[in-house]
Amino acid sequence: MNKITTTYSRFMRLTQNSFMMSAVLISMLISSAAHSAWFEGLIPKGETYTVREIDRDLAFVIDGFIYDARTSCFLVVGDRVIFFEGRHGIDYRATVYDLDSRERCELLLRKRL
Repeated sequence: MNKITTTYSRFMRLTQNSFMMSAVLISMLISSAAHSAWFEGLIPKGETYTVREIDRDLAFVIDGFIYDARTSCFLVVGDRVIFFEGRHGIDYRATVYDLDSRERCELLLRKRL
């Protein structure tokens, strides 16, 4: 009888440990997926524009409009940007979000090409 009880006790401990490890693993996977979805939600949505020309990180041509940099932007020709604050070709001050480098850049609208 004692041998059966010991075997049963070991089996239950093994089952409990397996269950706990499975629960921890599942919770880690769920939190990782939730974090990824949360981060993707931070990326602004909107119409995408393309950087066409650059003048020494001081001026940029973005789909027919010239913008001057208020901060260092590090945009490159071909980068896809979304206007995070301000509207393309309308607002004097704008902040763009570079979808390729995942950085923000503050710009001033100079004129239309």
